[in-house]
Amino acid sequence: MLLKLRSLFNVQSDDPELNRARYRALSRQLPLMYGILAINMLALTITHRDLAPVWLTLIMPVLFISYMLARTVKYVMSRHTITEDSDIVKSLNNTIIQAGITAVCFAAWGLSFFQYGTAEHHSQLIFFIGLTSVTCAFCLMHLPQAALINFAVVTVASCIYLIQMQSTVFLAIAFNMVLVAVVFGTLLLNSERDFARMILQKKAQRRQHLRLQILNQENQKLANTDSLTGLSNRRLFLAEIDELVKQHELYASEFVVALMDLDGFKPINDVFGHPAGDQVLIQTADRLREAFAGEPVTIARLGGDEFGLLFRKPGTDDQVLETARRACKALKQAFQFDEGSANLTATIGMARFPTAADTRSHLFDRADYALYYAKQNSKAEPVFFSHEHERLIFANSAMEQALRHADLEKEMSVEFQPVLDLSTGHTRGLEALARWYSPQLGRVRPDLFITAAENIGMIGHLTEVLFRKAVAEAAHWPHQLILSFNLSAISLTSTGPVQRLLSIAENAGVSPQRLMFEITESAVMKDYDSAQEVLAIIREVGAHVAIDDFGTGFSSLAYVHRLPIDTLKVDRSFIRDLTRNEKSTNVLRSILSLCENLEIGCIIEGVETQEQFDLVTDLGGICIQGYYYSKPLSAGDTAMVLQIEFDEQEPVGQPRRMAAS
Repeated sequence: MLLKLRSLFNVQSDDPELNRARYRALSRQLPLMYGILAINMLALTITHRDLAPVWLTLIMPVLFISYMLARTVKYVMSRHTITEDSDIVKSLNNTIIQAGITAVCFAAWGLSFFQYGTAEHHSQLIFFIGLTSVTCAFCLMHLPQAALINFAVVTVASCIYLIQMQSTVFLAIAFNMVLVAVVFGTLLLNSERDFARMILQKKAQRRQHLRLQILNQENQKLANTDSLTGLSNRRLFLAEIDELVKQHELYASEFVVALMDLDGFKPINDVFGHPAGDQVLIQTADRLREAFAGEPVTIARLGGDEFGLLFRKPGTDDQVLETARRACKALKQAFQFDEGSANLTATIGMARFPTAADTRSHLFDRADYALYYAKQNSKAEPVFFSHEHERLIFANSAMEQALRHADLEKEMSVEFQPVLDLSTGHTRGLEALARWYSPQLGRVRPDLFITAAENIGMIGHLTEVLFRKAVAEAAHWPHQLILSFNLSAISLTSTGPVQRLLSIAENAGVSPQRLMFEITESAVMKDYDSAQEVLAIIREVGAHVAIDDFGTGFSSLAYVHRLPIDTLKVDRSFIRDLTRNEKSTNVLRSILSLCENLEIGCIIEGVETQEQFDLVTDLGGICIQGYYYSKPLSAGDTAMVLQIEFDEQEPVGQPRRMAAS
């Protein structure tokens, strides 16, 4: 029972936040309470200075006021210090004890004045006791134990004293004091419950705010972080570039933006699956972090196998190139994944702000162009955007503009390069080669204007124009000859383009069996599934499929076996070194053996000399193409050569001249 009563009048430590709120409230209210008590005491002593003895009017007030001043200083000082929760509990419990002792002392001191003075003095005394009691209770309201003890001590002592006076008036006053004490006590308890509830609500609100803050931070992290690699994503990367551009206006600082691509990554996804590709990307991120550890470089994954690098304090171009080469070197090591391993390289294009461009979008474009240039000319190396690149951009822009306004039917033409069948000694077929003579630019290289047509979305229309011209000529060739025609990567992304080409051939009277569509390895790898669907349609109608430039891309036996192809065309790079490099000879021998085992044809491109021809023949090559046999021929020359070779009864070229007229 005693323990229960003690716990009832003690502050518990199970709610530290509520105790801290009580402590803060008391540190503001107790100095005010002590101030009011001091003023009331002075008023009482002044009115009784000539009536009561000195110990009541001077000595006791001085002691009380000194005590209250010390307590006031303590609470005022506590506002500027950090107090431990355990010390706060001790202080609050100490305040409860001192509130009881103070109440007893003040009640005794006040009631001692009843034996002095007149009825007016007694009225002042009763007013002092009642006002002091109410003031103390309100100032101690956030510590209800202290407030109730104060009320109980003062009210009980005063009522006992007044009842002993055996006066009806004092008895009524005692009754009123008890009634007021009960009402005020109830109000204090209700107020304390509301106070505790408010603190609890604030605590809940803070927790909710903290949860929302954490959630917001997590959302910010998710919005700005690549979920696979943990690197910054495109959004954060671009935002940081924008921030550096703004800083340049204040500090004239420079920085370098670099874009990096993994060379040969897409085939890993297509051949081994996306989990293997994900493992490669994670390893790439780890290697980049290690390569740039300690460097002021932001690393981001922009999408797919494209990464961004932001050199904040780049130094000279040579220093940046040296740092970037470290990353390229780190990525040349074999990547390990569950299905096996792969050797990849990384190419980096870079642009310096504000030398290359003074806006984020232009800077990004320049870095992208430097990357494109590097992939075409120096793979696995970092390349800075230069004035030469700028000149090429303007040249490409002029070419794209000329292509947009070109009369394709008049300006485009087709040449044909024969393929020799060594087993028969006759032409087996002819490959159609695109040619463009622009009134503004003159003769333009095919690789340039084909790429430009892809970039500006004209490749579909251009392909149909060239194919229509090619089949118009092929319709007048001997029927055993095959027309080879190159398809762009875009033509393999859906079935529509190829179906339109087959329709054009049908209208020209060229059988699908006489058509061979050439595709590159890289074109297949851009969208393997779509390419497989398109090639299946080509084979269904009886047309042929050849892999062009075999050996220069991702030469995987897996997809060579899975794709519906008839022929491999060996890239000329293997033939160029054939007479000087034994490895090239061995590679060619292996490819010929592969084709024989898979029962598919093999055309060897780039045969230009007698020595190369002899070596290819010795290795067992069946079909060759190159300047040794014939350079590309115009449509007219092709008709004449074929007429001579096959000794046709009717002039092969006559129908062509009729179509031209």
